[in-house]
Amino acid sequence: MGLKGRVMELLLAADDPGLQALARQEPRVSRHLLGRLWDPDEGIRNLAARALGAFAEGHPRLAEDLLRRLLWGLNDESATNGVYGIAAIGEIGFRRPDVVAPFVAPMASYLWDDGLRTSILRALARIHESAPELIEPIRSMIEGFRTSTESEDRRLAARLLGGGQGELNGARETE
Repeated sequence: MGLKGRVMELLLAADDPGLQALARQEPRVSRHLLGRLWDPDEGIRNLAARALGAFAEGHPRLAEDLLRRLLWGLNDESATNGVYGIAAIGEIGFRRPDVVAPFVAPMASYLWDDGLRTSILRALARIHESAPELIEPIRSMIEGFRTSTESEDRRLAARLLGGGQGELNGARETE
């Protein structure tokens, strides 16, 4: 079985540890994982994003190139085609804050976009878990979302700015 088949087998089996181990060891796996970020199955997308975080642990220079591509994907005319890549940026940032640091502010510059905002705030929250200092330079970009009409955006902004106690990874605070 080829590498693509192995990646799909691990994704379909939801073998997160096996997928992450493969991603840390084999640099070619990134291209197969990248394509799975747009899979119709949210579980597959999440596994692929986490595996790309593990990929960054083993291949930081290649992860920089991947981050450039993911960020560039946000810069198209609709500004939403790259939305599924944002979770991978967050996972890479969680695992390798040093690698994601130059990409945090450029990603945050898309917070104006309603179609990207929640995903960006989630990615920033994931990065914040391991490197809260990376959020400090962009605090002013997040401030306005403390009063957002969207409860998740409001919750994530409060957490990022030090004012919320809710879970960051999927659980919602009761309002």
